[in-house]
Amino acid sequence: MTEDLLRIDGLHVGFRSGDEMRSVVRGVDLRIAPGEVVGLVGESGSGKSMTALAIMRLLPPGGAVTSGRISFRGRDLRECSASELNKLRGSQIGMIFQDPLTALNPAITIGRQLQDAIRAHEPLGHKAALVRAEELLALVGIPYPRQRLLAYPHELSGGMRQRVMIALAVSCNPALLIADEPTTALDVTVQAQVMDLLDRIRTEFGVAILFISHNLELVAEICTRVTVMYAGRVVETGDVFDMFATPRHPYTRQLLRCIPRLDGARGAMPTIPGLPPRIGALPPGCPFAPRCDIAEPRCSAEEPPINWHDKQMAVCYRAGVVVPT
Repeated sequence: MTEDLLRIDGLHVGFRSGDEMRSVVRGVDLRIAPGEVVGLVGESGSGKSMTALAIMRLLPPGGAVTSGRISFRGRDLRECSASELNKLRGSQIGMIFQDPLTALNPAITIGRQLQDAIRAHEPLGHKAALVRAEELLALVGIPYPRQRLLAYPHELSGGMRQRVMIALAVSCNPALLIADEPTTALDVTVQAQVMDLLDRIRTEFGVAILFISHNLELVAEICTRVTVMYAGRVVETGDVFDMFATPRHPYTRQLLRCIPRLDGARGAMPTIPGLPPRIGALPPGCPFAPRCDIAEPRCSAEEPPINWHDKQMAVCYRAGVVVPT
């Protein structure tokens, strides 16, 4: 059996509000094998990005991992020193951030930013790093890469900036790539190009990818397994084909219902009624119960148990009931 490249056990992340620590991630478990692509999906505020930032130990001020273990190649990242983490970030774990315009330094050229990232982890001189930077821009499909090295982030389109972010993330051939909503705010054509690029990087370099998205269509396109989060907790996980064919959690099923279809159906597009609960104000029982269309009285009284059906897990009393999407 292949050893996990990344393994997360019982991860809890909280933010301090006065004397209170409010949980935004609650007991997340996650596994990624070498070369595997795992999707992490859910609505905004479900805890996806906080899970990713916890892995990189880049949580915003006030945020902290309160318990749990994050193991990369068998080593707990929580026990690494700051200098050890700096060596891991970029060289072994790369990250594509949601908004490349804010993630890239607006006052430094694209070429300089790539050079700095490369030289931070590889013993290359200025000229060699510049050549490598040009090769990376060509790899991610940016035309006239030599000229683009002299450009500043604001001089590039959103799609090109995202490609630069991908080039930065893979500049030192990491084993794991965390892609946090890499197609946000891109039009469908550029979105498709970015997805093709990620798939090519996975195929050619054997990089494992944690693909974070709220778009289940994109998840189905690239991922082998999917983990669904709601209100900071994993509510379902399993093989992508099994989950799309027989979603076990009502939240997953309703997310699938919201995917636009081209089968000629007319009328309003389905939506999930209500809103996710606020941080620190979770309802009793199952957090999804107020929005669930098959909830029972016990769902609002007690948090449901973890149920397994073959290799598919769902945190729901009615996980064994298959409801058509």
